This record gives sequence, C-alpha cells and structure tokens, in this order.
Amino acid sequence: MLDTPTDPRMTNTIYGDSNSNVGNASNSYNTIIKVGTEEESLRIREWLSPLQPHKRHQDVKKSRFDGVGEWVLRRGEFESWYGSQAESVNATLLCFGGQGVGKTYIRYRCVLEEQGTMLTRSEISSLVIDTLRERARGQNIPVIFLYCDYQARKDQSAVNLIGSLVRQAAFRGPSIPSEIKSAFDQSKQEDGDGLQLHDMVKLFVNVLGSFDVVYLCVDAVDEVLPQNRLEFLRALRKIVQEAPNVRLFLTGRPHIRAEIDRLLTQGAYAIHIVADQGDITRYLRRKMDDNDKQDPGLMTEDLKNYIMKTMLEKASEM
Repeated sequence: MLDTPTDPRMTNTIYGDSNSNVGNASNSYNTIIKVGTEEESLRIREWLSPLQPHKRHQDVKKSRFDGVGEWVLRRGEFESWYGSQAESVNATLLCFGGQGVGKTYIRYRCVLEEQGTMLTRSEISSLVIDTLRERARGQNIPVIFLYCDYQARKDQSAVNLIGSLVRQAAFRGPSIPSEIKSAFDQSKQEDGDGLQLHDMVKLFVNVLGSFDVVYLCVDAVDEVLPQNRLEFLRALRKIVQEAPNVRLFLTGRPHIRAEIDRLLTQGAYAIHIVADQGDITRYLRRKMDDNDKQDPGLMTEDLKNYIMKTMLEKASEM
C-alpha cells in the first residue's frame, strides 16, 4: 500500500522542554524545493539514514496469517490510544510479551507432530501498521515505522533510527522541506558529516507540523543496544512532547515497560500479548481445511479433534 500524498507545506514549530510549548507554530511556511535529480534524492535519503524498514515490513507481512492477532485491534487500550486527541494524557501504546510470544513475531512455537507444521501467529507490529494505513487512507495522516533487530544493532544508532523516521515523513512527495536540503548541503561542505541527534529531532518535529496526525510504530524496541536505546527513547519523548499530533506504538519484551515509564512516558496504554486460543483455533481449522482439499482422506474427525485439543493445551502452558 502506497503512502497517501500530502500537502507539501511544512510549518515551523517552536521548540520547548515541556507540553507548555506544544502546538505553537508560526503563520509562515517553510520554503519547499524540488530535489534536483533522482541521484541527489537518493543521496539525501542515504544521508538521513541507511535503514530500510519498508523492505523488512514486506518480508514480515508475507508470513502473516489473515485474521490471527486481530483481537489486539479490538482491545479497549488500542481504541483509546487510536482515538486519543492532542490534549490526551498519554499518546503512547506498548504491546509487550515474553520470548515465546512477543516482538516482531508474536508466535507460538508449537509443532503439529502429525503434520510437521509450525504454528506461527500473526506479527502484531505488521498488522497494526497495515491497519493504521488502511484507516488513514485518503487523509493527511502518515504511518511511519521502524523494525529494530539485534542482528542489525550496529546500524541502529539513535540518530539512524530517528533519521529513518525523518526520511519516511519528508519523502512522501516530489518535494522536501528546505531545511533538509540546506542541512544536506551544509554537510557536504563539512566533509559529509551527518546530523547530530538533537538536530535530527528538530528537523523531524518541523516536518511533522504539516500533518493532521502521525503514527510512529517501533517494533522490538528492546533489541536496540542499551546505550542507543537510552538516547532513542529520550529522543522519542522530545518528539512526543513537541509534536502533539504524534501517536506512538511500541512493541517489546516485558522488561522494556519499566524503561518506557522511566525514559519516555508514565502511564502509557499497555497490552500484554499472551497466547490467544481463538488465534490458535482459527489457524488450525484453516490448516485442516487446506489439508482436506488436498487429500480428503488424510485426517479423520477424531484426529482433528485430538490435534486441536493438544495444541490448545500446549499453548495454555506457554
């Protein structure tokens, strides 16, 4: 699904250390300039961040199973977070779960011995991103995201993570804010040095001012290296404080909840991801239906009932 083009005008935002300055903007608009060439556009994108979350999202999406995990979208915490207004006490939602059920793949590691099939649950982050995109279709509401990965920890510095968000927000059309082009040109004069984190955050908040609402989704935040995670969460706090139109969605393991409270925000909406028997039942029934179509005599009803009962029991023990 392609992001919806938006009004290219970007407002200047007044920065402050607390919510007292949230939402203050000048009446003038930043100058918007055309990127000179496609090559220059690619260089600016790479300069902002080398991360490629859209590629990861497509890879994750392919392994998702339709209908599984949608119970999260029906939770009151999700709907309260989704419908929160600028004056809401908290605009952050955390989905957290243990090793067996959390992070990018909220999964059950149960094997159907009779079929040799691994039961895999829908990835919550991918599901939420696509749901938000569908709801935002045709509106001035971007959905931008990150997939954190311990294997890629060397590239996932705080400045690269925020830079990836800037990149997604700024390159939604053929034009980019003049501040980004100016910062890039300045860096070329300084031997290509990248932006400092505080400058990247300032650019990001400035870009966000042109949108009605912005959804920021960060998957597996616990997989960012501790020293980088400290900077990253503090940067997110600054963004949420200075951009009242931001809604932040995070996933991670249970221990990250204390860090979110300490470094980002207290009292965030939270959903504990646990084994959901409705998901398991739905998955198994569809797999059995597929098997019946391929080989009608493969499984008896007694065998199907045994598999269903055994898998639900295993899941309840996780």
